[in-house]
Formats: sequence, structure tokens, C-alpha cells
Amino acid sequence: MPDNRFIYLDNAASTTNDESVLDVFVDSTRNYFANPSSIHAEGQKGADMLQKAHRDLIKAMGLDGFEAILTSGATEANNLAIKGYCLKNRRRGNHIVTSAIEHPSVLETVKQMCEELGFEATYVLPNKDGIVTLESVQKAIRKDTILVSIMHVNNETGTVNPIQEIGKYLRQFPKIAFHVDGVQAFGKFRKKADISDVDMFSITGHKIHGLMGCGALIKRKNIGLMPLFSGGGQEGGYRSGTNDLAHAKAFIKTVDVAFKNRVQNFDNMMILANKLVSYLLEHKDLYEVNSVLPIVNPYIINFSTLTKKASVVVEALSNEGIMVSSVSACHSSKEKESYVVRAMGKSEQIARNTIRVSFDSENTLEDVEIFIETLDNIIKKIR
Repeated sequence: MPDNRFIYLDNAASTTNDESVLDVFVDSTRNYFANPSSIHAEGQKGADMLQKAHRDLIKAMGLDGFEAILTSGATEANNLAIKGYCLKNRRRGNHIVTSAIEHPSVLETVKQMCEELGFEATYVLPNKDGIVTLESVQKAIRKDTILVSIMHVNNETGTVNPIQEIGKYLRQFPKIAFHVDGVQAFGKFRKKADISDVDMFSITGHKIHGLMGCGALIKRKNIGLMPLFSGGGQEGGYRSGTNDLAHAKAFIKTVDVAFKNRVQNFDNMMILANKLVSYLLEHKDLYEVNSVLPIVNPYIINFSTLTKKASVVVEALSNEGIMVSSVSACHSSKEKESYVVRAMGKSEQIARNTIRVSFDSENTLEDVEIFIETLDNIIKKIR
């Protein structure tokens, strides 16, 4: 491989910035610097653009009866959805249902709600394939349940949860809100995700060629939330703080980019994922596949090394110019094993030696072939 090139296969952690997104951000930063809350002409010009950004986001998602709260990313959006709804509506109940394989920004938020604010939670386990089933959610519902939070696509294994089925079922419980962490799903299916039966949906920009530091909570207009921030009442009163018009406009451009070629991109990801999985299945003495096609989104493939330490393999791959991850970037410095794979019922050894390969539209079949060849050589060389 040329010294000046590396193969990036960690796109579930973050993606490159699309040039058109950068252009929008730079143009907005340079030309629209006035505070959108100011009452003078330049401020009101920014306010109009900001409101258009909100409308364009909802329109792009094909939604009616929803609104967007622009945030710093999905972690803030998840916190706002869970804390905001539960604290606003705690008179209705104090029980939360979530899954054991959620992103840390959901799990840690629910943990805080229980340990410090008096709520109770049920953590639903996935089945052996990593899917959180409708039946498991049904069994977890109690009379005092007020929130269900289930992610759409798992950030470690790519498993797709049946959020449409869960959402339709939950419609019969008026006091229960359904929140979905949609970060790894947004813009990564052939069709736009159907969230018509979802009440709140978290998204972020840097997983789909946008900037870090921008995201949104998409919610039904009739869903009330207690704000996390107090102040000037921006974002409809749900997120006080000076609006960042440049990030807002860049985020809308990011959404346009993500939706533009999603069909072609998805089909290409299937080719790459099938190539990798076929290799892994041909070497069952060396690897265990934790992502079962076609029930996982092809953007993420997870497997475990059976004879070598995954951390050593990941480091060796990095030294060869190939970037993958062992566990989610959001907790890799803290955890020694994948709690997601462990929750699927797999052994501690399997959970301690996971490798996540996450694709993107910029990846090619040649990238996968080089990865397979390099991985094969590394496995043979490492003692």
C-alpha cells in the first residue's frame, strides 16, 4: 500500500466531511455571523435562515406533525429525549424500558435517571442474533411505564431492530413515548426510515459526512419535554443557547447528501459486506461472525478473532494503514469487552476479541480485498 494512503474502515465512529457541507459551513460562518436572536436586520436574516433549516429537515424526512430541535449531536439529543420526557411526565409513571445493547449515551442516561432521580428501568436482552424483538418489549411494559427507548441499528453489530413493529404496538399506550436512537440508521437504508410511529428520533451529522458538533432530536409536536438548559429559550424553548446558524445550515446539507445516493450506496455496501462475511465464514477456525446478513445493516460488520487478541490485531492493522475498531469508540477506553456481543449470549472470550469493520460510500471492493489479505497475513504472523 502506498505510504500516503490509508484504508479507513471505522465509519461507524465518524466519517469524512463532504466538501459541499464544508462549503456551506464556511460560507455561513463568513457571511452570516450575526446572532439570530438579535432584532436588527442581520439578526433577523439569520433567524429566517434558521427557521428554514428546521422546515427543510422535517421536509427532507417526509414527516408531518413533527418538529426538529437542533443539538450538538446525538448524545445531547438522547439525553434531551430521555431526561426531558421523563422529568416532564413523571406524574404519569416512573418506569423506563430500554435494551441492554443501547449506545452509552442512552444507557448512562437511564442509569442516572434511576440512581439519582428515582426512576426504575427494565433492560431488554436481544436474541442470539442481536435483535431486540417486539415480544421482549411487550413483556417489559408495566402500568407505570412512560418511555421506551430502543435503537434502530446497533452501533457495534449493525443489527436492525423492528422499530416500526414496536412503534405500532406502543400506540395503544398513550402515556408511553417511544424514543429511537437513529444514528447508525439515518441515511443508510435504500428507503427513508419509517418513523411515523416513533415519537422521538435522534440523529447526528458526523456519521453521514457532516461536521462533528451538530445533530437533532426529531419529535412529535405534541410531545412535551423539560429542557436540559435554561436561558434565552432558543429552539422552541427546548434548548437555550445562542443558535449556531453555520452548523444548522451545514447539517441540512449533510442530510441532503446522505439521502441523495442512499440506494446506490446501500447496494454497494451489500457487496462489500458480503465479500468480507464470505471470507470470515470460510475461516470458522479463526473467526466468529457476530453480524448475520441480511438481518444487519451492511454498513457494519462485527466479528471475533478466535486464536488472537483482537486488540493486537487492530493495532497491527493500524500499523499497516488500515483503520478498524475493536469496540465502539464511545467506550473503547473503558471497556475490555463488547457488552453488546456479551448480551447476545456469547462467551467472554468472544466478547473480548471483537473487531468492527464499518463501511462508507468512499470504500471500494479493493479496500475490502486489501483488508482481507492484510488480516490473513497478520493472523498467520502473530504468535
